[in-house]
Formats: sequence, C-alpha cells, structure tokens
Amino acid sequence: MRWLIPALMIALAAPAFAKEELVTLPTRNTVQLTIYNSVDLTLVRETRNLTFKKGNNRLQFSWANTLIDPTSVEFRALTNPDKIEVLDTSYPAQSNQMLIWTISAEEAVSANVEISYFTSGISWSAEYHGVLAADEGSMTLTAYVTVHNRSGEEYEDASVRLVVGTINIVEEIARLAGGASQGQREEAYRGMRDAAKSGDSKKDIVKEGLSEYYIYTVEGKETIPDKWSKRLESFVQPGVPVRTVYTLDPMKYSGLTRLLTFKNDEAHKLGKEPLPAGIVRLYKQHAGNRLGYVGAVATEYIAKKDEVKVNAGADLEVSFKHTRRSLKKENLVFQWSGNRQYLAGWDTVETFHIELKNFRSRNSEFELNLVFNGDFTFTSEIASTKVDYRTQRFTQTVNANGKLEITYVVRTRNGSNAKK
Repeated sequence: MRWLIPALMIALAAPAFAKEELVTLPTRNTVQLTIYNSVDLTLVRETRNLTFKKGNNRLQFSWANTLIDPTSVEFRALTNPDKIEVLDTSYPAQSNQMLIWTISAEEAVSANVEISYFTSGISWSAEYHGVLAADEGSMTLTAYVTVHNRSGEEYEDASVRLVVGTINIVEEIARLAGGASQGQREEAYRGMRDAAKSGDSKKDIVKEGLSEYYIYTVEGKETIPDKWSKRLESFVQPGVPVRTVYTLDPMKYSGLTRLLTFKNDEAHKLGKEPLPAGIVRLYKQHAGNRLGYVGAVATEYIAKKDEVKVNAGADLEVSFKHTRRSLKKENLVFQWSGNRQYLAGWDTVETFHIELKNFRSRNSEFELNLVFNGDFTFTSEIASTKVDYRTQRFTQTVNANGKLEITYVVRTRNGSNAKK
C-alpha cells in the first residue's frame, strides 16, 4: 500500500511490490491482524505517526496488487481527533486502485492515526506438540499457529489474533457469497470490527444472540511476508499432567486402546482461554534426544475444561481377554397360529468373563464400555455405571504387575418378552 500527503512530502511505507521511491517512508508503528478463517477475511489495523500542515492535506491510499477490499478502508485519528477532520474521500478517474482523503487540520499538528481495512488471502492453522516425560505422567506442551499469507502485502512485526467460533451476521453473509449486496457486506464488516474491539478487553467467550466467539491472541510479534507461511510459537507450558487410560469403546476404537488425556483447565496448568482447533501430536523422548511418535488427534475448538484424548494405539504391557462362558434361553413363550405353534418370546441369558493383566511397573486405569442391543438387564459382581440406554461401563484400576477378573451376566428379552 502507498500513502502520500504531497503538500507535506509525507508517505506511509510502500509494500515490497512498489517500485518507485517515495520521499519519506515512515514505518508502521503497529500492525494487527485479526483473522476470520471461516470467511477468508482479515481485519488489518495499522497505526502511523503523521504530521499535518494547517489547512487541507491530501492522503493517498493504494491497494494495487493486493486482495484488499477498497470499500472497507477506514481512517481514524487516535490522537488529536478534535483537530483533524476527513472532509471527503475521492477516487481518481484514471485509476481504480487508489483513493485520496482530503484531511483538514485546524493547525499544524502531529497525530497517531489508524488505517483499517479487510483483506482476503490470509488464513491460519493450529497445532500442538506435547513431549512426554519418561513416566508419561506429564508433558511439555507447545502450541503453534501457522499463518498463511497470500494477500499481496507483507506485514512487518505484526500481532496476530484468531477468531475462534461464530459471528452470526458474518457467517450469514458468507453463505450468500457473491450475491451479498454492498449494504450487507458493510453490515458484516461492522459486526467484525465490533467483535475485534470486544476482543481487546474480554478474555472469555463472547455470546451475543446467535453469535458465540473468542478472539485468541498469539503471543509476540512476527513479520508475515507475502506468499509465505509463517509458524508462530503461541505458548510453551511445561509440567502439564497427563493421564493414561486403557479404554474399550467399540463405537470409537478397535480393541483395547491406550488413551493419553489432559484437560484445558487450571489443574493442568492450562485453561486461561479456549484453544483453537488443530492437531495435537504427542512424542516421547528417548536416549540421544530422539523423539518417538506416540499418537495424534485432530481436535475441534478446545473450550475451557474440555478433555483432549490422544489415541496411542495398543499396548503390549497390558492384556485384555473377553470370553462368553455360557449361553442359555429361559422364559420361553409359545403361541399358536392356526394349528401351528411357534416360539413368540424368550430370554437369552449370557455369562461373560473379563481378565485384565497389567505388566507395567505402575498402576493402570481401565475404562471398559460394553455395548448391548435390545431390552436387557445387566448384573455383575463389580460395580458398573449405566452410561446410556445401551452402554454399561466398568472403571477400574489394576495394580502394577497385577490382574483383575470380572464376571457379568446379561439377560436380553426377545420377541413378546421385550418391553414395547
């Protein structure tokens, strides 16, 4: 972008693609990117120090070779706003790539000004790397955000913020795509600017009508070159507690699965804010500082107190055997159809046996989810929990190098015996 007040020989910094030299090139004081991934729009807010002469000053703004929406450009004086006024905005007839503001100053004055606008071509993705301690009881968790810039403009020393969640008016306009009117786009832009302002002060979920969002700020500042992807380190948190649970859940996993879990809460040294959706990868450090891959999971938006579960696969240090020991039918009900008798109702009674062995040198937790169909009752010698209408759960700890056996009986009512 190019900025110029010819009468004062003042200009804002030209982008990398500008070939001509401007007389003065004051750098940006600050630049902030608020990225709305779902609608491919980024709100850019940049500040500059400018000096105005008394009377009218002309300030040029150019968006050549960028994806900036010229209808979204706004000028605002952050200091001395009572001494500076934008009289008009004109678009030179010979160009469709620039505008000129006529700015009136009551006296010669310096001001810190903000130029804001929306651009396409900037997006983000998040990922989390956890390195487990030797006992797998804790980890160092590092969060990264990768910003992808295809906007045509380079942003130096930018602070980056991510909009996590939904702003209803923005999503509605996005659904209209190219059919949205200028008025609708302006309404969406206002909603996005308001959301960005509220994110400056609020540190929790913002709920407004059908909108629910959070603005996540990436720590530090980085230069985001055009046509580059830049990975930014968001935070590093050592000592995050990790829990290992061996889980049987046929609706989600194949066989007994080792899950490594942690929560986004204060007890796990996290929970200051929700976390953006991304991929969580866990590693374990081996001799020689080699990292061994443990497992990964793609997560949705991680709200406060949400639990993240990473599938680490099967584990040879534990064994699980599940066998049916008996099957019989009881409560047989016969009915006649014409001169023919048939079995109309019956109960199936099945006895099952579970054997858990823990070969590890520390206690291990097990969560066994057993799924049944039909009208059934469940009895066992060890307490269990009814999770839903078809799932019964055992939650047990098996001692180091220990064994646990569970026997349970399932009675299923079939045909006319089943509850209607």
